[in-house]
Amino acid sequence: MGWWENQHGNQLRISGTATFAFALLTTMSGIQLLFLQDNTNFQEYTGVSIVLIVIGFIGLAFSAPAFLNLSNRAKILSAIMETKSMSEVRKQKPDGDEAARILGGGHQEAWNTFLQEKGLKKR
Repeated sequence: MGWWENQHGNQLRISGTATFAFALLTTMSGIQLLFLQDNTNFQEYTGVSIVLIVIGFIGLAFSAPAFLNLSNRAKILSAIMETKSMSEVRKQKPDGDEAARILGGGHQEAWNTFLQEKGLKKR
């Protein structure tokens, strides 16, 4: 198993943090390239900024899809748990099971508790 698989249950938080960090890096480098490179006080940072914006784009290419996928699964789980109709919960239970299994950690525990409260899962 790789490092990413060993982080099961923490993947949403890790990918969210990485996505935010790379987006911030890309944004700050972009600001330097767009607005500050002509300023005499900041001209020396142009080369570094070009390297950092490339690193930021590469980081976003890896972290953003994982974050969006896991975030969407968390939203699906939350939407199912807010559903009042038992028949709708039963219909969407396989989707919730898959989302909870992929997210792991606290999401899995919350899903199992929800199913037990609704009487859809034995203790």
